[in-house]
Amino acid sequence: MTSSSSSSSPLSYMTCRIKVNIPPWQLANIPVAVHTHLHTLLFRYSDGLDAVIINITDVAIEQHKPPHIATFAPTVHVYAQAKLLLFQPNRGQILHGVVTKVGHDYCAIKTLGVFNATVSRKDVDTSKFSEQNQLVPGTEVRFAVKDVNHEGGFFSLTGALNQENTGPVV
Repeated sequence: MTSSSSSSSPLSYMTCRIKVNIPPWQLANIPVAVHTHLHTLLFRYSDGLDAVIINITDVAIEQHKPPHIATFAPTVHVYAQAKLLLFQPNRGQILHGVVTKVGHDYCAIKTLGVFNATVSRKDVDTSKFSEQNQLVPGTEVRFAVKDVNHEGGFFSLTGALNQENTGPVV
């Protein structure tokens, strides 16, 4: 695997070799079967990559070897190379988002328009907000990643609005 990314960005590209298990009923059209499998990986957390796959491009099915038939399952193993766009935020990283909800003990933020972050009331520095820049739904903010949470392919962030370079985007 090779990758290239900027340490300040939660987005990176990686070229991967991916093993795809194809059931017998999909063997008539292996390219469609590979693409179908790859689409099931989108917007799910991958433990192997420690990231969420956002986009898959440049898919190339390796055809220099015959497909390998699995010993204990009725599937054929095919390998494909693909370029993946990954969302891989790190603790302490500053992300941009939009407040979607403010509760009595938390606020919810959406980053990149799809990923959820939750900020506890104790992690909000209210002095950073004013009459013009209130902490209300629709407010654009910069928040620090406190923790990355993932379980069973699902993914969310815990953030903070009380650190340096966080608060409303003015």
